[in-house]
Amino acid sequence: MAGAGHQPVGCTSRPGATATAGTAVGDRVALSFDDGPSLTQTAPILATLNRLHAHATFFEEGRHVHGREALMREILASGDEIGNHSYHHPEYPGGGELGSTDRAIRAATGFEPCLFRPPYGLVDAKVTGAARHNHLEMVLWTLDSEDDHHPGVAAIEANVLHGTIPGAIVLMHDGGHHPQTVRALPGIIRGLRARGFHFATVTELLGGRMIPRAGSRP
Repeated sequence: MAGAGHQPVGCTSRPGATATAGTAVGDRVALSFDDGPSLTQTAPILATLNRLHAHATFFEEGRHVHGREALMREILASGDEIGNHSYHHPEYPGGGELGSTDRAIRAATGFEPCLFRPPYGLVDAKVTGAARHNHLEMVLWTLDSEDDHHPGVAAIEANVLHGTIPGAIVLMHDGGHHPQTVRALPGIIRGLRARGFHFATVTELLGGRMIPRAGSRP
């Protein structure tokens, strides 16, 4: 695990753009987790990622930040990424929801998100404008693991392993009520790796970069 001095302070993106996948050229994919940080679920997800040397992006809700700051800093120190998932997870959030979440994440970690995933994947002119106003690129997904329907560990693994293509952004969940996701994750990582895939953050998959803290080594 990287030390605290290696935590990035931000990332680069295309504010106002919307992405559903990265380039289909190559062998990289991005795992993403919505709805955290969760005291019961984020830590075991992160432990699995670290143990299996994989990276992911966590789209977090501002309302869950308080009391979980150390966990969020651990996400970044591990080489993973944090994105904005609104504050209260409403349908069609406005600029205030996004701005307050950015501020909460920045205050907790020193990291400025550059990506936003709209709750439920719902997008209209209001959401698009809010993302652009807050200098965020919207990120949807290529493949839904369907873990929020709790179909069973084997079904979640099969959904991801059978559906992932080069450049895919995989949607999973990090709330406190998705234990099947935690149990499915090791098989997903090992299975995708056996198919020749490598894991990147969403920013990296989209051609951006993580911005290091001044004075830290790249």
